[in-house]
Amino acid sequence: MSDLASPEWELAHRELVRLSVAQAAHEHTLGKALLRALRVEVWRPMGFATFIEYAERVVGLRPRQTEERLRVAQALEKLPRMSETLAQGLRPFSAVRELTRVATPETEGDWLAATDVLSVGEIAKMVAGRRPGDRPDDPPCEVARRHIIVLDVSAETYALYREAQAKIRRDTDERLSEGDGLLVMARTILGGPADTGRSSYQVRVTQCETCCRATVDGRGQAVTVDPTVAELAACDAQRVDDTGKATQEIPPATRRLVVRRHHGKCAVPGCRNTKFIDLHHLRSRSEGGSHDPANLTALCGAHHTAVHRGALVIEGTGSTDLLFRHADGSSYGASFKGSDSVEIVTTVRPHVRAEGTVTEELWSGLRTAHEASVLAS
Repeated sequence: MSDLASPEWELAHRELVRLSVAQAAHEHTLGKALLRALRVEVWRPMGFATFIEYAERVVGLRPRQTEERLRVAQALEKLPRMSETLAQGLRPFSAVRELTRVATPETEGDWLAATDVLSVGEIAKMVAGRRPGDRPDDPPCEVARRHIIVLDVSAETYALYREAQAKIRRDTDERLSEGDGLLVMARTILGGPADTGRSSYQVRVTQCETCCRATVDGRGQAVTVDPTVAELAACDAQRVDDTGKATQEIPPATRRLVVRRHHGKCAVPGCRNTKFIDLHHLRSRSEGGSHDPANLTALCGAHHTAVHRGALVIEGTGSTDLLFRHADGSSYGASFKGSDSVEIVTTVRPHVRAEGTVTEELWSGLRTAHEASVLAS
């Protein structure tokens, strides 16, 4: 056992502090270098299939590690104080990584001050349940809280999972995040009734009439979800009254007509998804939209969610040619224009917190553009 009077413990401590400062500064430099390499497409002239593969082979980073460093580096471009904090080694990368999930140019000073003496674990708990733009003293929101799924699987299972994610993106939308892909997988497995006049596999969504808090039942647990989930479900819902009687809002005959009109698949161009098809009101019920077939279209779960989040805009009526646009106004399938979309989404859907939705969509597009061809690798 070391003698506390000996300088050895102090020397060991100083060495670790010096190394931690150097490591934080290194992470700052590495993140900037990765982001620069991504933007100049460094992997192409070297013959690599994607930037993810390049980073794994050249830098030794696993895909998730590369994604997180790119996300943090991109966020730090707009967070000068936090960027300088990492560059000087005043905070470890893991702490800055958590803070960049919620900090904005207006709030980064508050977050740095509030977490000055907190551990990384305490910072992670503090960030959980808060959205970009929230301040440390703002009450956490259950809807914003992320849920983590950790699975230890074999190489074969992992490879098949990556193949399945790639197929979902090909069949629906290359911009889907991994979480959206999991949602499509789950809904596909749960399936739906053979009768197209009935809604697909049903989940129980409960919404408080007073506070509008929405929950979804998941095997005995009520999980708080974004109000847009309840809005989405209401498009093609069955209402259950106090006696337990269920009534389908859209008449079965109307539902069959609309699904048949779209040949039993999602109406979004290029989407081949035929599982778990929802009906969507082109003019929402809250704005006076009816169950008339001309006001209805068929959407898969992923694209239906994108519409209600404001990331996908549909123009026209079900009886005419529909126009599909991204939130930035570009035609569906065209390149996303980047940060301009945040303002446009806010205009299209004022009640949607664009910071969370659009950031996820933008990052999903960045990732899938460079990773799709080697998802199974």
